[in-house]
Amino acid sequence: MTVFSQRKRVVFTCDACGSVLIKRTSYLSHQHLRHDAYVCDNPMCGASYTGHTELTGIASPSGLPNARPSDLPESPSYARNIALKAYREAQGERQLDLLDSIPANADH
Repeated sequence: MTVFSQRKRVVFTCDACGSVLIKRTSYLSHQHLRHDAYVCDNPMCGASYTGHTELTGIASPSGLPNARPSDLPESPSYARNIALKAYREAQGERQLDLLDSIPANADH
């Protein structure tokens, strides 16, 4: 189970007693995979857990001009945004975006 702390971040809770889990250690086993170890904050319980955090896809490209390409696959939303951008560029002035301003000489 997870809960929100006072700082609005998600934290894990102990299955045994419901107390907050504290991350004690973590290590990278791959550039995109981190293994984590958690321990229950309740000293009477003391349960410990392991898990992992994994990056599975790129959601948006870097804004750096000389950024290295990512080894990760494009997320579905990222691929859709690229396709949508290409479609809009192909449509030119015929396809306005909701946030685009209407040209002053447009016929009404």
